[in-house]
Amino acid sequence: MDFTKKVFREVGADAMLTESADLRLYLTGYPSSFGFVYTDAQESILFTDPRYAESAKAAMRGQRIGVEIARSEDTVLDYIKSKKIKKLAVPFERTAFPQMLSLRKRGFKLVDSMPAFTDAMEVKSGEERAFIARAANAAEEAYIRLLGQLREGMTENETAALLEYEMRRCGAEDRSFETIAAFGANTSVPHHAAGETRLKKGMPVLLDFGCKVGGYCSDITRTFLFGKDGADGFADAYAAVLEAHERALGKVRAGMTGREADELARGVLRGRGLDKFFTHSLGHGIGVNIHESPTLGPSGTRVLREGMVFSIEPGVYFEGRFGIRIEDSVQLTAQGAVSFMKTDKKLTVL
Repeated sequence: MDFTKKVFREVGADAMLTESADLRLYLTGYPSSFGFVYTDAQESILFTDPRYAESAKAAMRGQRIGVEIARSEDTVLDYIKSKKIKKLAVPFERTAFPQMLSLRKRGFKLVDSMPAFTDAMEVKSGEERAFIARAANAAEEAYIRLLGQLREGMTENETAALLEYEMRRCGAEDRSFETIAAFGANTSVPHHAAGETRLKKGMPVLLDFGCKVGGYCSDITRTFLFGKDGADGFADAYAAVLEAHERALGKVRAGMTGREADELARGVLRGRGLDKFFTHSLGHGIGVNIHESPTLGPSGTRVLREGMVFSIEPGVYFEGRFGIRIEDSVQLTAQGAVSFMKTDKKLTVL
């Protein structure tokens, strides 16, 4: 993928320089720990060091991005200076202060490229959505395999590790984020860190996980019961969250704001007297980063557009008792939201 010109057209500068690893990956489709992407009206160049030279050239073959070796930032900046560039666009929020000072000392007038990146990255191309679909499929297949292997006495850490292993087996190149595996009362912590709590009959289980394919993320959460007893009120709360999830999935449309989408689910929970237990936003954009624009929440003012990919993940959390979250990764089409996930979201009792 080559999105260099797409972003450059919007920055209003003579040239654009991008170092941040996620933005470089977005522009080139090539992951690396070091590199700069330089773009002007005539050319785009990926500057990287000798460790990546061979694979970078192979990855850029057929694209309009050249590859040059640079052992330091100074090599890149000297090249830009030689082109008589005056106004240079860099992503302000991703550029360290010492680097900003260095660029200004070299005489560049700096403009912020981050708004152009945000706008471009919000709407996914068909190729991007295909990568996300493959990542979603790998995560779901791993989840199905995991369910058949869960046993009483397993720890949260063991469960998270097994799920990550299965995602790799199903074609993932990495996890999207640190896998959340929570048992029992730990499910009431939305971002619980997996530990040594052991699985017992009657416990609720919350798994929040995802993986990457082609550099693009998936994100899914499933909550279920390990045994029939469960916690008092769990089934009713689960039914409310599922209703909220399905209403948002069925009613969200392009042209809504993120706040309006959030209210679709929050209103359902409010009608059940549960909205105060819904302590986070309905969703977030998904792409090369697991959290991108837009935000679907009370503060979400950006307008949703066709081609966006985001999560729909209402939840409720009762401190010290249990928590429930149901999450899909979805794409927004002319007809509404279409989930990448296929597994049944009705309450599962293993």
